[in-house]
Amino acid sequence: MKLWGKSIQVAATYIGTVVGAGFASGQEILAFFTAYGHAGTIGILLATSLFVWLGYKMMLIAHQLRTPSYESFNQKLFGPMIGRAMNILVFLTLFGVTTVMLAGAGSVLEEQFDIPYLVGTTATILFALLLLRKGLEQLLVVNAIVVPSMLLFALLILLDGTAESPMPLSPPSDYSFLWKTVLYVSFNLAMAQSVLIPIGYAIRDRVVLFRAAVIGGVVLGFMLLVVHTAMLANWDDVRLMNIPILFVTDQWNEWLQLFFVFVLYSEIFTTLISNVFGIGQQLRELLDVPESRLYLYLFSTSFILCLIGYSQLLMFLYPLFGYLGLSTLCRISVPGNVLRKRF
Repeated sequence: MKLWGKSIQVAATYIGTVVGAGFASGQEILAFFTAYGHAGTIGILLATSLFVWLGYKMMLIAHQLRTPSYESFNQKLFGPMIGRAMNILVFLTLFGVTTVMLAGAGSVLEEQFDIPYLVGTTATILFALLLLRKGLEQLLVVNAIVVPSMLLFALLILLDGTAESPMPLSPPSDYSFLWKTVLYVSFNLAMAQSVLIPIGYAIRDRVVLFRAAVIGGVVLGFMLLVVHTAMLANWDDVRLMNIPILFVTDQWNEWLQLFFVFVLYSEIFTTLISNVFGIGQQLRELLDVPESRLYLYLFSTSFILCLIGYSQLLMFLYPLFGYLGLSTLCRISVPGNVLRKRF
């Protein structure tokens, strides 16, 4: 039972890292899956399989190579020269997403509770710093608390009548959705490696890693499918909305709408702290600076960049990061015996 508990904690951290503002709002899901109609459903099933397989592979390789951060992971995976370049790209990806999440947190608090944008981002930073001082164990605990709320939110959408698709499933006529699916998984795994690699290094039992990948991937797929189906059933109403899932939640009562805001903020926050934790693990290998000071420097820089605005950052950075993550996705897809020969 202890191993199952640890597996669920790791799976929750995996889910919490992948699920961010774009996921909760429905915008990510609409762009990568729902825009392709029922073909997007096939894409989600493929994405689920990739999240399970590649998530496990990433943790397992970190476990085998004994790499505590993505810095050492990429150095061993790609070699010194390419590995150094990959680490720069991963750092930019994580830092960019961190800035987007911080801006998103400020925007949610401003729009829903009239808290000034800069006050909301500052409060989020202080809360994050408090939790990050506790290290990996606290990160696992936070995600284990928040992720069930995300799952409950998905179940509420499933139980809502608007989530029933009125259209029959038909085979796709355009297979470009497959490329979008690969890009979606690529981007999210580029983010998730900041946490999956330290976890793979820290946890010695491979069974825990395997179970966590299966649970995490399947739950991610379930939540993707539920939100996708709800938006597909209301395509004409949601396709031009900035937060498509609001069409569904606007029909809920006041308390359920408040619960949606809590889930949205929580999804942003878990991605935020996971990314900062991963960057901190890398920088600790390069700089002789206390961990808490590194976190403070990272948040200070992100705070300045947040002045650009949430939507502008999201639209520019997310498509770019999908392409940047492809090389890591391809490399960890190499059969295990080939990797053993390489190292």
